[in-house]
Amino acid sequence: MKLPRRTPSPLRRYFERNDGHLIDKWLHYFDVYERHFGPFRRSDVRLLELGISHGGSLQMWRSYLGRRATIVGVDIEPRVEALAEPGIDIHVGSQSDPAFLRGLIEQYGGFDIVIDDGSHWYRDQSVSLDVLWPALSEGGVYLVEDVHTSYLATYEGGRGDPNTFIGAVKERIDDLHGFWIDGQAPLAAESQASDGSAINQWTTTIAGIHVYDSVVVFDKATRGRPVRRMTGRPAFETLYDHPVEGFIDDDHRAQLASLNRPLARLRRAIRDPRAAWGRVRSRFGS
Repeated sequence: MKLPRRTPSPLRRYFERNDGHLIDKWLHYFDVYERHFGPFRRSDVRLLELGISHGGSLQMWRSYLGRRATIVGVDIEPRVEALAEPGIDIHVGSQSDPAFLRGLIEQYGGFDIVIDDGSHWYRDQSVSLDVLWPALSEGGVYLVEDVHTSYLATYEGGRGDPNTFIGAVKERIDDLHGFWIDGQAPLAAESQASDGSAINQWTTTIAGIHVYDSVVVFDKATRGRPVRRMTGRPAFETLYDHPVEGFIDDDHRAQLASLNRPLARLRRAIRDPRAAWGRVRSRFGS
């Protein structure tokens, strides 16, 4: 099968045709941006970018997300104040200053997208994440760029070093699975946070972690104990080497009962007439 020719993304087109301020990006980042920022287009999204260099990316986010977006840029260089323009706010301060970051949170009421393209030092990345994560909106996205610095000696990094951003991401992956650690399996009805539990604020607020070459993206969403369900008719008498009947709970029985209602039968017949005719023939033995 011949795949359709892939067209450049809107962000990549903007980048290639850029006649605004300077933008410096690794090209494979654009697909990551599209995947995670696309749902926020043409909405009242609040975006915060830490580290803005010449300000070109701020203009790009403004163009991509739309005129309803609030774009906020932060940098430690005072010269960036000159980059402010309608729809783009500029603040001078350090991403590792909790008081400064909390002031931004108070001013803008939190953010929907945070992009950390700042110093790329773990000591700064960790402070920003710890302070800004609680202020990220439900369904928000926290993206950290250039995390390859976790492997560079010039940034005091190295493979397997826990004191790097990548090392911290590995811990967050453990936190994401906190419901399953230390005997807190979701299958147990009493599963809940307790003294010494692996369940913490990250467990209950990280919906997903996406790791790309040099980019890590965190999805924000309130999470509870994972819920397991089954639907549909068993095809065999056993499941995982045990009688299947023992796995069918009240919710499953109710779902199976609903399949026998006349309207449900009619829908199945319309959706797949051949299968419906086969069931009729089977029932009457012909």
